Amino acid sequence: MARRKVGAMEERREIMGKILDEAKPAEEMKRESYLLKTLICSESGGGKTTGAALTLPKPVLLLDYDNRAQSVVGFEGIDVIPCFEADSRSPKAWDRAENIRKEIWVAVRGGTFKYASVLEDGLSSLNRICMNWALLLDPKRGLGGSPAKQHYGPHIKNLADHILSMIALPVHYCLTGHFNLTEDEETGAHKYLPKIYGKQARTDVPTWFDECYLAYHKTDEKEHRERYYWHTAGFGRYEFFKSTLNQLGKFWKNPVEVDLEESPAGFEKLLELRFGEEGKVKDEDIK
Repeated sequence: MARRKVGAMEERREIMGKILDEAKPAEEMKRESYLLKTLICSESGGGKTTGAALTLPKPVLLLDYDNRAQSVVGFEGIDVIPCFEADSRSPKAWDRAENIRKEIWVAVRGGTFKYASVLEDGLSSLNRICMNWALLLDPKRGLGGSPAKQHYGPHIKNLADHILSMIALPVHYCLTGHFNLTEDEETGAHKYLPKIYGKQARTDVPTWFDECYLAYHKTDEKEHRERYYWHTAGFGRYEFFKSTLNQLGKFWKNPVEVDLEESPAGFEKLLELRFGEEGKVKDEDIK
């Protein structure tokens, strides 16, 4: 028995030693080790879907939960999988979303996944269709057939498991969504958070991402055109926005204009600002 314990201890030491040997100096980390893990929020029409889809490293797999893929019609390097259900109460769209996620992981592990980026568009609809699935777990309902207390726990867990699994993919990943104006119960202060069910979930989701951007647009009266922007740092009521890519704020000043008529733009521009020539996406980056 004693020999078994000693052997087990030695085996654990050997495993731990191998893991610690994987540590690398941060200053040696290069562009190829950086994967975008981004949450982009805006009001409807803020340009988040188009800006993300057209500037993420190609090829891009777009999972369309909002039925808004028309915004990228005609552009190269983007494949679209519709993932919505006409019946607003049907759980089929959630089943499809989960099956897609599982298939992606099978392809990744098998070395056959051909996309450099995955874009899930958008969080609000993903939230709703996940609740449709959670409602199947218990027939009891609230007033007017609304979800009851027992539905929110499974909903939050499964939504979180889905998003965290997608974030863990060894590719660039972006999730788009809307936000709500919420009130802090203790201070009475108002702030914007992602539009999903559950107070804890609203605050947890942004912490899972390295990049959280606000997308918006303004009318340029002089040139008679709409200009689109990303804000990549928290301010005022938009506290959860941030960027690890813009390390210590050294690489760009907010807001960043996303001009799709110029090159580079969007993510391409931010990667180049951060990494210089290394930031340009090369064929060998797509594995």
